[in-house]
Amino acid sequence: MNRRRATLVPLGLAILAGGAVAVALGEGDLSPAEQKAARAAEEKALALGGKVFTDPSLGTAERSCSTCHDNPQKPQLSLKGVVSRFPRWDRDAGKVITLQQKFVQMQERSLKAKKTLPLGDDRWNALEMHLRGLK
Repeated sequence: MNRRRATLVPLGLAILAGGAVAVALGEGDLSPAEQKAARAAEEKALALGGKVFTDPSLGTAERSCSTCHDNPQKPQLSLKGVVSRFPRWDRDAGKVITLQQKFVQMQERSLKAKKTLPLGDDRWNALEMHLRGLK
């Protein structure tokens, strides 16, 4: 990556598949009403993410994400900081996967779901927000 592009990415530019560039709007680019609506939407998603993390109905094993990943006796399974580690190589998939692809993989494997949530589902987006906030 050249020096110029490297300095642009942290300023809100994202390189998409095929080389397209997306500009992420910051709160300064929104009207006060839009800022209020954005904050409300993010708060709603954050609350939903917490529910998804503890929801055993995502599978048939009577377990949720929190069953393993919120276990004080297994701190190595903590998901703190996981958002920054994706996309990454996954041995089970045999390829580089996104965090949401990992969610689906875990829903199938650990939660024994008969049907998985699709990538981009509001619940997966909300779970990502929840995980981003873990300290």
